[in-house]
Amino acid sequence: MKNQRIFSKPFIFLFVSNFLVFIGFDMLLPILPAYLLSINASTIQVGLVTTLFTIGAVLIRPFVGYYLIDNQRKSLAIGASAALMIITMLYPFLNFVWLFLLLRIFHGAAWGVSTTANSTMVVDLIPKSRLGEGMGYFSISTTVGAIISPSIGILIYESFSFDVLIWSSVVLSLLAVISLQFVKASPKTVKREKQPFRFLDMIFEREVWFPALLTVITTLGFGAVITFLVLFGKQKGIDHIFLFFLINATVATLIRPFTGKWYDKKGPWSIIIVSAMLGFLSLVMLSYASNDIGLIIAAILFGAGYGTVMPCLQTWTVQKVSEEKSGAANATFFSSFDVGVGVSAFVLGILAEWISLEMIFRIVSLSFIVVAVLVYKDYLKREKVEKYINF
Repeated sequence: MKNQRIFSKPFIFLFVSNFLVFIGFDMLLPILPAYLLSINASTIQVGLVTTLFTIGAVLIRPFVGYYLIDNQRKSLAIGASAALMIITMLYPFLNFVWLFLLLRIFHGAAWGVSTTANSTMVVDLIPKSRLGEGMGYFSISTTVGAIISPSIGILIYESFSFDVLIWSSVVLSLLAVISLQFVKASPKTVKREKQPFRFLDMIFEREVWFPALLTVITTLGFGAVITFLVLFGKQKGIDHIFLFFLINATVATLIRPFTGKWYDKKGPWSIIIVSAMLGFLSLVMLSYASNDIGLIIAAILFGAGYGTVMPCLQTWTVQKVSEEKSGAANATFFSSFDVGVGVSAFVLGILAEWISLEMIFRIVSLSFIVVAVLVYKDYLKREKVEKYINF
């Protein structure tokens, strides 16, 4: 049963590296717009900070997915983490807005390579019979890192300076590169004949269109939280808004062993439906929150809901393709995530000019209902097919 072990040495070091990458990167997100304004950027240019980054990440992933079909993942992961470190080091030296925005494209590309390579490499390290559980554990490095890092970034920036924030991110990226040195890559698989590279085919792996669609819809809720929660807390006079991020991350981490095993035994349908309903309730509760208690309840529900749906969708995405296509599948998953967050920030930013933040959260909560309905319909379709085959 040794080969069924999830927490091997390579898995642990890859987990640590991925966690450090997410912390080091996401801690910059709430600060970069403010820094851009300090060098006399316009509001439109500030909006391009996210847009150009997303373009860079989405455009590079098809190439990464194709490369990973029959090439080792480790060297690519190390190179991407090193690139993130070097690019981050350049930010304090860019006093021209157009140079800053140009660098965002390359930063997005490095991010796209890193996230795709790491998530593909971990698939090789997890026993196939425990893939749901293993991906659930690994996704803690992603979700917890993304959740707590904005608060860390704000704390460092307000307590020290932008330069200290940048060098903190650089150090974390360096530690991520060092951690990857201890990840023993899986044995080289036999090279398979693969089709010529076609960008339009590789930018979206058609076999995983359904979980990719669900990922876009689900991230609308996450986009609303990271975009408006701090402002919402100020409007409501909720002083301890950091509790949402802290409790959300804690709950998502603590329930992961249970939800991973649930996925492996029952498949994706029931757990995604239940978790999506919890996500719906979390945003509704958040919209009515006026004190720390309401915020904490919403955070618990969001951690159990959104914090469970996303790793399940990633696992489902990988399971829908053959092993050699896991890189392309992961590329599609992360591109769907980026598109969902980007669309959310853009559309909800426009809506926020006309309606309250409370209504924003209530509207976006419906995205979880849509996910639950679509997954239930897929389950019924699967049951109908199985009955027909057995008949």
